[in-house]
Order: sequence, then structure tokens, then C-alpha cells
Amino acid sequence: MNKWRHFTNSKYFYMILSLAVAIWIYISVSAPGLGSTRSAANSNNVAVAEKSATITMNLQVNVDTNSFFVTGYPKQVEVKIQGPAALVTATKNTQNFNTYIDLRQLGVGKHRVRIRQNGLNRELKYTIKPHYVDIDIEPRMEKVFPIQTAYNSGGVAQGYEVGDVSVNPQIVQVVGARSEVQRVSQIVARANLPKNSTTDFHQEVLLQALDAQGHTLSVLMSPQTTNVKIPISLPKKKVPLRFTQTGASDKEYNLSSEVNEVTIFARKSVLDKTNEIVVPIDVTKLGKKNYEIITLNQIKSDIIDSNPRTIKVYARRGNSDNQVNSNVGEIGGSN
Repeated sequence: MNKWRHFTNSKYFYMILSLAVAIWIYISVSAPGLGSTRSAANSNNVAVAEKSATITMNLQVNVDTNSFFVTGYPKQVEVKIQGPAALVTATKNTQNFNTYIDLRQLGVGKHRVRIRQNGLNRELKYTIKPHYVDIDIEPRMEKVFPIQTAYNSGGVAQGYEVGDVSVNPQIVQVVGARSEVQRVSQIVARANLPKNSTTDFHQEVLLQALDAQGHTLSVLMSPQTTNVKIPISLPKKKVPLRFTQTGASDKEYNLSSEVNEVTIFARKSVLDKTNEIVVPIDVTKLGKKNYEIITLNQIKSDIIDSNPRTIKVYARRGNSDNQVNSNVGEIGGSN
């Protein structure tokens, strides 16, 4: 006990105690600092977290378009970018860069060229797909062609005929590689008529550039469409009417109408052999009436329609000199 008391009163004891207190203070002060360092490190990790995204971009072609026409390249390419998340998101949303192929130092012929980009932030890594494209540079050519029309004639209803087909505009400017433009045989607007069409057809139709074998060619056209008008109607013809008395009667009637000529609508083969229409009047059915209303396409079934559709025929007893009252009207209508 005396030794311990002697030791605690010595300068060595106070030196050891001071060292212990210093170590304790150091640990107490340093521990929060370590925690703060870890937190800061974690915060830095969050700030520099990486992200990737794929963007579809239009491909620009740098070439003298007044002299050359280029084929073989895709219209769009995919660019995969990787880097800081915030920067990737901003780039994807703004798309503030471009992809291109530079052909200004190349001549006519086939070439393999690398797709490049301009405007991407240097902190971003990127991959363009495809990396290379095979292109063909040819002399540019322009030519003007008239527009031809084609349509499915089976869409026209039976008995109807097609008039003169018209297009607006009537010409088109074709631009492309000289080898393609020289192969153009015709520019066609192909209309698709609905089944059993009976009225005029109007439609905006895409144009096609075709070679002599009917194959589609890769050229640019201005305009790309034209308005096609196909008039569809029934063939028609004006013919006189001839009235005849029918029915078992010993009386003779004078038959007449204010309509003695009508326009009939029918197939051309029917019109060709129709020079008049015979209208039979059964006088036994007149009763107290002195007229009969006749629907023309009911007495001749191969007539599709007529103008007028109905006529009023008067039957008067007596000789042929009897006249129809001038105030008697006609029942009928036009199409």
C-alpha cells in the first residue's frame, strides 16, 4: 500500500495519467470525424453514380447535294451513352448533339465510312451502332415525268362505266442517283376502288417510280402524292317512246303523253340495241281513269334507270284526232 501511495505521488504517475487523458480526448474528438468522412465518401459516391441510356438519332450526311446523290446509309442510328447519371439524363432529354458521316473528301463510287458524333460532353462514354456504313456516291440527276394512273377496274359496279381519269398535279420532279433516274419508265398513281363503286372516286394517292419491268425504284419525288379523280357513271342514251294498246277490248283508244322521249341508263350492250321503248297500256285496267302511270325500268328490266323514271300516259276513246288537254301534267322526276 505504501508503494502504491508513493507511486501515485510520483511524477511518473502524473505523466502516465496525462497521457491516458490525452489519448481519450483524441479518440473522442476523432470518432465523429471518422463518421463524417464516411458520410462524405458516401455522398461523393452518390454524386458520381453512373447511368447508361440509348438514344435514337437522325444521321446527317455531309456532301455536296447539288452534285452528288448518296445511297446505302440508314436514316437513323443508335447511340449508347454512359457517365454521370445527371449528365446522361440531361443529354437524353435535350439530344444536344448530332451524328454524321463526312463524305466531302470522297469521290464517286462505293465507300465504307465511320459514323461520328459532335457535341457530346467529354465526361460521357459512347458507342454508335452501327459503327460503319457502306455508301454509294453517284452523280445527281433531276428529271420531270408525267403522272400515269392505274386502278382496279373490277371495283366498278356492273353496268357502270369509267370516264376520263384525271390527276392533279399532272407532273412530278424526280431526283436521285443518275443510274436510278435513267431507269425510270413511268410514275404511277395507283388508286384502289372500293368494290361495286357507282359514284365518282376521289383520293390522294402515293406515287410510285417504276422501271420497264414494273419494279419500284429508289428515287425522291416532289410531290410525293397526287389527287386522282375517276368519274363513274351509267352509260346513257336518249330514245323515243312508242305506246301500244293491250288488253281484251273492242274499243280503240288514242294513247298519248307529254313525254315522248326519255334518257335511259343501261349497259352499253343494251343501249346499242335499244332504239325506242315500247310502252304497253292495258286498257282493261283503266276503269274510270283515263290515264296510267308507268315506271319505265319495270317494263324493260335491262334498263337500270331513266330520266324521267315515271311517265303518265293518257287513253282517250275515239279517233286519233283527239288531243290531250294541255293542262294535263306529267308525273316523274330526274336522277
